[in-house]
Amino acid sequence: MENNQGIPTQIIEKFLSGKLSVSEEKELLDWFNTTPDNYVIFQNEQKRLRPIIAKRNEEEVTIQWKKLFYKIQRKPITRQYRSKWLFGSAAAAILLIALILVSVLENNNAGQLQAKNVTEVITPCGEKTSLILPDGTSVVLNSGSKLIYPKEFKGKIRNVELYGEAFFEVSPDKKKPFIVKTYDISVRVLGTAFNLEAFPDAGEINTTLVHGKVLLEKVSGNKITALAEMSPFEHAVYRTEKQEISVRKESNIDQYIAWKDGKMVFMNASIEEVAKRLELWYNVSVHIKSEELKKAHFTCTFTNETIDQVLKLLKISFPIEYSIIKLDNSAGSNMPIYDITLSSSE
Repeated sequence: MENNQGIPTQIIEKFLSGKLSVSEEKELLDWFNTTPDNYVIFQNEQKRLRPIIAKRNEEEVTIQWKKLFYKIQRKPITRQYRSKWLFGSAAAAILLIALILVSVLENNNAGQLQAKNVTEVITPCGEKTSLILPDGTSVVLNSGSKLIYPKEFKGKIRNVELYGEAFFEVSPDKKKPFIVKTYDISVRVLGTAFNLEAFPDAGEINTTLVHGKVLLEKVSGNKITALAEMSPFEHAVYRTEKQEISVRKESNIDQYIAWKDGKMVFMNASIEEVAKRLELWYNVSVHIKSEELKKAHFTCTFTNETIDQVLKLLKISFPIEYSIIKLDNSAGSNMPIYDITLSSSE
């Protein structure tokens, strides 16, 4: 059944049930993007349908919403899609989306942050943000990432939420554990330094511990399951679909933390890993058109190179052909916007 505003009701119901497919998610996003009025329609529909699905798995609904909300905010500026969402007349629509998110979070009794008492910091693609939290914890927030934290840490736990990647130097407080919530798992610490990469659309969450000790946890309602306890120079990968975790010792953790110091370090990295980092670092869109190229791995370090210089250096390591198209910067960013295609020359 389709409501009279042009979006099938079952799409919204499946979204609220946490069962939206990839194609249905795209349909919903495209419908959102048509006009800001659709946010109002969506809010009315979700209010109408929420009692119907009230007894269903609230955790799955929350995860589904966070993933969609993150994609809405993080779409690279190279796509006209994001330009419409993050600038100009869409500001009211974003506010409405935030209100819907608050509604979801307030229904979750797992200690989520309350929106009226929090600060949100969003780092645009191609940039980094350094900040100090109210307890003295220092954070470097990577490109395309968002951090939510309270204006004041009250109670027995210091809760923050991360969507993307950040490096934390946590201020010690034995009486108040510091917990970083991602869209799927949490990281619990007392005082330590670690890197956490948790992009909701990536399929895995990566944690790298520099010093101290952290505990990775899976929270489901009131139940907390310990996944792993990490020691310095360990790197953990949690695969969200299979809910599996692996932890290994690393002799060189620069490949995971050097970004905060303005360096990209690749250690036997696949072209997919390289492309992902280039998209964040330079605010570009990268397309890999060759199956042969997907077999390539790269070990290299970049500091102040332009995107063209990086591609030329990569070409030395592997026979790459690439094309760069400069796009119209309707979003108003000071950075040039490029669409890059990579292929093998063999």
